[in-house]
Amino acid sequence: MTARDRRTKAQILQNARWDPLIGDPGLDAASTDNLRILDDFLRYIEDLKIADTRALSQQDFLTFDQHSRSHSRLLRLNRAIDAVFPGHPSTIALRAAILVKMRAYLGTALNATKRPRRIDKSVPYEQLPETWQGAFTDMEAGFERNRETAPSAGMLPTIKMKTRQLLRSARDADLPDQLSAAAVRAYARDLRERQLAAATLRASFSALLKFARYTGADEATVDLLAELSRTYEAKAAKAPKQKFARLQNTGYSPVALIEKASTILAAAQALPCPRERHAQRNRAAAIALFSVMPVRLADTRLIFGKTLFWVDDAYAIDARLSKTGYHWAAKIDTRLNPFIDALILRGCGPDWLDQMRQDCLASRRALFITHDGKPVAYNYVSDAWRREVGTGEHIARTVLHTFLGIELGQAGTDMAMSACGQTSHQTAAAYQGDALTMAQRMRAQQELQDITKAADHGMFAFI
Repeated sequence: MTARDRRTKAQILQNARWDPLIGDPGLDAASTDNLRILDDFLRYIEDLKIADTRALSQQDFLTFDQHSRSHSRLLRLNRAIDAVFPGHPSTIALRAAILVKMRAYLGTALNATKRPRRIDKSVPYEQLPETWQGAFTDMEAGFERNRETAPSAGMLPTIKMKTRQLLRSARDADLPDQLSAAAVRAYARDLRERQLAAATLRASFSALLKFARYTGADEATVDLLAELSRTYEAKAAKAPKQKFARLQNTGYSPVALIEKASTILAAAQALPCPRERHAQRNRAAAIALFSVMPVRLADTRLIFGKTLFWVDDAYAIDARLSKTGYHWAAKIDTRLNPFIDALILRGCGPDWLDQMRQDCLASRRALFITHDGKPVAYNYVSDAWRREVGTGEHIARTVLHTFLGIELGQAGTDMAMSACGQTSHQTAAAYQGDALTMAQRMRAQQELQDITKAADHGMFAFI
């Protein structure tokens, strides 16, 4: 049994390792318990000859605490480092080690409450018939089949998802794993029961129609999908677009969205839980960055050193858009730096920013990561928008086109197209549409007039 540590604060500070910190406010404020555990840890890393404490890994902390079953000792160490070395980067690895210990300690009790995710509206891709998977392989290679060209890379994920959903509907209706008229009818019934928007139904049937023609489905199936596509195309054109109603949640302005994101970021520090603080920083950055760079969801997965860079004291993006292959090069306005900086620091002190930024660039870390350092899920940015704004990130394109079209006319539309990575003025007109008229009425009511200044337009002038 290990003897209880009864050293006093004065006894601990007699060791030469503490001499450089004598008189430091953090050391003076630290408790005796803080110094006991921290002194043990400093002796441990001295024995390992670890000179750069930023290089400490999760395993280093686990090895230090290898004789304890619970995570309580590491929690004590975390409190001690926060007290004496506030904002030190080593606490990131330490918190990861605490999580590992906590999960191991709780063991089966924790695992018993964690249920595997249930896929109830689609089947896994691996369960698609081999002929369907072969067709997708040819699509990815750009091959033509049955006089039907391959879809764009941006459309492939949608087509894959719709075939997975159709197969689920077919199986639930006790139909064979085939693309048939009966399977399409079963799928249509399931979609209608979910009360989806006409535009969503149109997109679903159009995607399956492309797949049916590409794979040479029978005439009855192709005709039925073509009829459903036309039907919901007409309904979608007549239906009031839900996004226009949701625009009101955005204030019709990316500037208002950035102000909202700033409030979210500022409030994160007051949250008691490190995981909650991390999640809130992520959401704030997702709203701020993509309110002025409203690209498609597939293009929001930015990576330091690969698509996101640090050039001349500013962040810059250099990537190819997933749908069109358009070269997207943009220098991000420096007023958005605090959002990216916060994701780099992860709660550490600002003095460490330059070093931690270089680490992120060198390791090609994802911009958005979970509390334990893994890249976030594919839909993360849109999910963050839904939580904070009430609708997905796709609404940002309409907001930007509407706002800049009103403020700056054609020059504003060109600016919005650059920010969205678009080249077609027809596309720009579609994004403005009725929303532009609606926002103009709001401007007459002075609801838009006061939310921006001329200087703010520089935020959208991407190069």
